[in-house]
Amino acid sequence: MAVTPVTNSYNATSSSNGSSIEDITNNFMNLLVAQMQNQDPTNPMDNNQLTSLMAQFNTAAGVQQLNSTLGNVGTLVNSMQQMNAAQWVGRSIYVEGDSSVTSTDDTFAFSLNNNVDKVSVVLTDRAGNSYTADLKDVKAGVHKLTLDDLTGFQPAEPGFDNGETYKVTYTAANQDGSVPKIVSLKHAKVESVSFTLSGAVLQLGLGGSATLGEVYLIE
Repeated sequence: MAVTPVTNSYNATSSSNGSSIEDITNNFMNLLVAQMQNQDPTNPMDNNQLTSLMAQFNTAAGVQQLNSTLGNVGTLVNSMQQMNAAQWVGRSIYVEGDSSVTSTDDTFAFSLNNNVDKVSVVLTDRAGNSYTADLKDVKAGVHKLTLDDLTGFQPAEPGFDNGETYKVTYTAANQDGSVPKIVSLKHAKVESVSFTLSGAVLQLGLGGSATLGEVYLIE
C-alpha cells in the first residue's frame, strides 16, 4: 500500500528575512513544523533532536537580544561622553606635541610608559644653542615640570632676560643601553568641543584639535 506524502504547509516565500527576535521565532517554528510534517513516519525525530533544535533557537534568539542591548548601551555611552566632553571647555590639557618655554614659570611635560634611568631635557634657542639637564630614576607616567625642577644645565644655564624662547625636547636612556620611548607633551586650552560620528573632538585654537583618547593630562 502506497503512503501518500503529507503536504508541506511551510511556504518559504512567506517567511521573513528579518533578524529580530520575532522573525527568528517565526522562521524557527515554520522550519520545525515543516520538518515534522515531512519526516519519515517510520523514523520520526527523537526527543534529543528536538531538544538540540530548541537549544540552537534559544542561543540564536539570545545573541540577537544581546546585540540589541549592546547597541542601546553603546548609544547611551556615546551620549554621556558627549555631555561630559562639553564640560571640558575652558580646561587646560596636555596632549602629544612640541612645547617651548619663554620664562622660568612656564610648564612643560612628557610621558613615559616605563621607569627609566635617565631623562635628558634639552632647551634649544633660536640660534641653535642647546642646554641640557638630566633627571635620574624617572618613574613611568606623566611628568609636568618648570625650570626650577632642573639643575646642572650643560654647558651653561639658559638665560631668559632677553625674552628668549626655547624649544623643549627629551631623550630617555637606561644603563643597559636601551632607549625607551618618551612622548613630548604640549599644553593647550580647550576652547570648544565638536561632535563627529566617531566621538567628541576638543578644539584647541591655534593648538589644533584632539580626541579624548589623545589627552594625557587634564587640569
